[in-house]
Amino acid sequence: MMKRKLKTFFPASFYGRAVLILIMPIIVIQIVLSVVFIQRHYERVTTQLSTNTAAVLQVLIARLDASPAPDPVLADLADTIAALQIGLSLDATLPESVARRHALDLAGGEIVRTMQDRLPTLLAADLARDEGSVRLWLDTRHGVLELTLPRRLLTTSNPHQLLVIVFLASVLMTLIAFQFLRLQIRPIRRLGAAAEAYGRGERVALRASGAREVRAAAHAFIDMRNRLERQRAQQQIMLSGVSHDMRTPLTRMRLILSMMDDSEDRAALEIEILDLEARLERFLDYTRGQMTEHLEACDLDQVIADLVARYRSAGHQVSLSLPPPALPPVMVKAGSLGRALDNLISNALRHGSKAEVSRRLTPAGIELRVEDDGPGIAPEDRARACDPFVRLDEARNSDSGGMGLGLAIVADAARAHGGSFTLDESASLGGLCAILRLPLQQADQSR
Repeated sequence: MMKRKLKTFFPASFYGRAVLILIMPIIVIQIVLSVVFIQRHYERVTTQLSTNTAAVLQVLIARLDASPAPDPVLADLADTIAALQIGLSLDATLPESVARRHALDLAGGEIVRTMQDRLPTLLAADLARDEGSVRLWLDTRHGVLELTLPRRLLTTSNPHQLLVIVFLASVLMTLIAFQFLRLQIRPIRRLGAAAEAYGRGERVALRASGAREVRAAAHAFIDMRNRLERQRAQQQIMLSGVSHDMRTPLTRMRLILSMMDDSEDRAALEIEILDLEARLERFLDYTRGQMTEHLEACDLDQVIADLVARYRSAGHQVSLSLPPPALPPVMVKAGSLGRALDNLISNALRHGSKAEVSRRLTPAGIELRVEDDGPGIAPEDRARACDPFVRLDEARNSDSGGMGLGLAIVADAARAHGGSFTLDESASLGGLCAILRLPLQQADQSR
């Protein structure tokens, strides 16, 4: 549970995670450096300078308390007071606040603490009136003594310069690292885009570049794609030969049967020939879906309406729902998508008495649904039913004599368009609900 919560705070993309890996150490180092500098360097230097200055003030206060008159002592220490640029005023008036300093004055608190420890007669301190000086009020034998000290005697000047320099250097190095990281991730994105496009049946030019490991992956992908394309070309040649070789004897068999007298045997043979031709055509349809087919602008609503009208003209009960808004021309592979929808409708009518076809727009794209009132498919068998050459023993294909390619053709068409295909239970008819989801690629956006 904790892992899932932590994952929600981490970016999902590789670039985002790489940026996080880059930024986090810089932030941690900046925080550690700031804390160490403030606590161990800045505060210690301030304490040391304040202690040295307090020692001088201790001598001054001790001499004043030991002398019956302040003037001889002040005259004797005039050179030291002038060198340190200390201002003196006896019989001064105490301020209302005992210790005044700015909230962001980190050194001010250390100065006040050091002076209170070293000067027991300290009455008040003011570090807020003038940022360049510190005013102290001390109790002496001759009255309240007001001292104005240059702040440089108590702490370092411009202590934030180091932090600013480190921060600016960190920002500069981070920008340089971002640029370098972007250049390193660009070949990975190109490889991912080429692999995604190839999964949709498109070929995108890819040149191996980037780090050694990325180049190796790109070369492996290019070699794999070339091998698959060679196998696909050989498959097309084989299918062309199979189509010709099988259709020729089937045509001869039809010719021979046409010259025979009507009989039960002739009718049985004609049924077997029709079944064999249907099997051959379905196999070829599945293989055509594996071949490269280009995207083209298509009125998908019209394609669906024409397909439904064809089934209605054949006497089948097929309802159609195309709710507004009207679907704009989209870029699809018309051949493979038409075969997929045809398979879904024919499959629904083969195992049920009626079918419902609907299309709706979603935030993710286009959703096509084909529902029927047949027996449906058990939830545990739905994923396996989409695999090629799989016939379920106790479900819809067991009595159809099919080759188990109908739903596989639909699944391949969905993948070729970058979409998905799932099976569910029909809420309205109680049978199977086949859901084909496609991304919305409008024709004007794709050019």
